[in-house]
Amino acid sequence: MPTLLLVGAAQDSHTDNLLRFERVFQSCGWDVITASHDELVLDRRDLRYVKTSGDVVNIDECDWVWLLGFGRRSTFLDRMQLLHAMDRGQFVNSIDSYLLFQNKAALALTMLRKYSPETIVSSNVEFLMSHVRAGGAWVAKPTAGSFGRDVFELTATDPNLVQILETLTREDYAVVQERVETSREQRWFLTMGTELGAYQKVKTGLRGSIRAEASARVCEPESSEVALVQSIAKDLVELGIRVCAVDIAYPYLLDVNFINPGWFQTMENISGVDYAEKLPLLFEDFRR
Repeated sequence: MPTLLLVGAAQDSHTDNLLRFERVFQSCGWDVITASHDELVLDRRDLRYVKTSGDVVNIDECDWVWLLGFGRRSTFLDRMQLLHAMDRGQFVNSIDSYLLFQNKAALALTMLRKYSPETIVSSNVEFLMSHVRAGGAWVAKPTAGSFGRDVFELTATDPNLVQILETLTREDYAVVQERVETSREQRWFLTMGTELGAYQKVKTGLRGSIRAEASARVCEPESSEVALVQSIAKDLVELGIRVCAVDIAYPYLLDVNFINPGWFQTMENISGVDYAEKLPLLFEDFRR
């Protein structure tokens, strides 16, 4: 039977993904092992997860390894650099993707840029202001992990323009992106180059995150939206991102979340269907 190693911690997550995935894969006969991020050890030449119970998990004996979440920020780079040496294609999302593509701006420099609104990224307030003051409507946000927080619409006449950009760039880079029509913004889940389905976001102002008081409803995507998502899915697989949630507002790709994306719980709440049950077969059918 196939073996899936899930790495994460349910108590530290904003989703129920770890427990949900463990249940659905086990119900299909998979051998599912769970481990925590910081249980990773290098023992001489062997990279393993050594659980607090004393059980040892050899990564190279697993058919798939799925990292859910970042784990502790202070140990993230150490863990990723160790795992990078082990990546032979068994990671659901490649270690390169964790290192390179969690930043929204980095994805805009890949083949995905053809779907992206005009995007400006900097830690320099004056540089960002110069683009906003040139005209048009813009959305300013962190480069990653905002969960709907710290998202602002900006125009040249905004009286708080300087303060907003100073706040966003205090410790990090910020994204200033062309404001596009998002009345039909949708969140899709993609697995192994295949779309599972979508819900439409019912937004609170600019905020489309369910954790930021937005809500969701079942939608019937148009053929053009389906075609866009299918094209995005193929490009993401080429980038090493096989399983993720994406936010689109046709014809634009607004966000990609592959770290531990929320989708299944919301989709089940509004449709009554646990789409995670489709995952094991898609994993089995995928050819690396």
